[in-house]
Amino acid sequence: MRSKEALSYAVDLGVDYLGFVVDYPKSPRSNTIKEFLSKAKWLRENKKGKYKIVAVTVDMSLKNIQSIIDSGLADVIQLHGNEQRELIKKIKGIEVWKAWNNKSKGNVLELAKYADKILLDSGNAKEKAENTSGRFDAFDLYKKLRAKGVEVVLSGGIDSENVSTYLDKLKPDIIDVSRGIEAGVGKKRKVKMKEFMKTVNDYYKS
Repeated sequence: MRSKEALSYAVDLGVDYLGFVVDYPKSPRSNTIKEFLSKAKWLRENKKGKYKIVAVTVDMSLKNIQSIIDSGLADVIQLHGNEQRELIKKIKGIEVWKAWNNKSKGNVLELAKYADKILLDSGNAKEKAENTSGRFDAFDLYKKLRAKGVEVVLSGGIDSENVSTYLDKLKPDIIDVSRGIEAGVGKKRKVKMKEFMKTVNDYYKS
């Protein structure tokens, strides 16, 4: 999330988590640490709700991660780079999610011992739901993680049109959506956000 308008609308829709890419210039969605802290503070002061704030980092130094934790403005640190158990074990006082995709290094089942949740990102929700991806068998890995009691966040290619199948096939603990609710890179579109939340809420009501 980047704009206050989108953040405010997301809270009104009742989302559980609000994610910010932090200090990763390669991403057009990135916020500097200063921008992130400013927006997170604005959220806390102006939008009441049960939402949690997720700081999405990519190979960030432990020092900078700690500065985010010390601010008291984030609820979750999401590690979306090649972070290994040595770093994960050093992060204290906050929930940690470790992202995993077909390019990740290490053993995800081993990393899951140190992270609170694993975010699986294979880039295409349809492939994950139907288990048709030849490059990354997220469905098989998902089953292995769940069998070990690991909480799983699923991400990649999700939108209001395919999320029902996604939910039906995989029943994830949390769904991560970004591009599927955008009008352009980094620009959240209200109508897509509303459609997505309605589809998810209708699914759980049925």
